[in-house]
Amino acid sequence: MPSELHNELSTIGAAWLKRNGFAVVATELTALGCRERADVIGFRSQCSATIESKVSRADFLADWEKPHREVGGIGLYRFYICPAGQIGADELPARWGLLYVDGKRVTEVARPRGNIWPGPKGNIAGWAEWQHEVDQDAEPSVLFSISRRLSLGQPITK
Repeated sequence: MPSELHNELSTIGAAWLKRNGFAVVATELTALGCRERADVIGFRSQCSATIESKVSRADFLADWEKPHREVGGIGLYRFYICPAGQIGADELPARWGLLYVDGKRVTEVARPRGNIWPGPKGNIAGWAEWQHEVDQDAEPSVLFSISRRLSLGQPITK
């Protein structure tokens, strides 16, 4: 069961994605056909973004052991969100962004510049350097899960 701090980071991460133009955002979502359970997943018309909430260094280091961190996974763009200073930008895996939270304030430590958010193969102003190869079977499953929940009147964020 996620801690109160974990839930707070996920809620703040979801709000950050919405401010960045991701109209469809869900937290703690599981979907059939997707082994990954993203803390936050967001979709725009051209791309997706995942945010992993980390409440401790041990949690961050353990995240590297997950098989979908090497190949596939969900989120064309991927970020960690944590309390300020907990993870250093120099510790990030390739292509990952980093968001610090201090109270309710989000500081963008590492992320692509601007608000373009191009889709796959969109190398506008260096954005391709931040993109990941997405599991093409898992992402539609996640979108279906979100759609199903919405059609049933169930919440998609906590």
